[in-house]
Amino acid sequence: MKTINTMLFALLISLSSTSFAEYGYYDDERVTDQEIIVDLFLARPLGAVGSVLGMATQGIGLLFSVPGENFGETGEVLVEEPLNYTFNRPLGRFEE
Repeated sequence: MKTINTMLFALLISLSSTSFAEYGYYDDERVTDQEIIVDLFLARPLGAVGSVLGMATQGIGLLFSVPGENFGETGEVLVEEPLNYTFNRPLGRFEE
């Protein structure tokens, strides 16, 4: 029984490990030290400031986007994209 459990566990791990892989994250290009430093100390803080400014602009823009029925589009451009750029991108990868 222990052998079967071990084999099932190994099979489960081997099948699930590729489910998290996305095209472009595991390519042969290595991120340089300079790219990581620039991203960490310049791009990420600027992205956070942009996210906050986008949220403030979205709040003000509610007066116009709700009656115009394009709240989702403006929220995506002003809030979602800056947040994704700041927090959901691999460190040092600017094109993602």
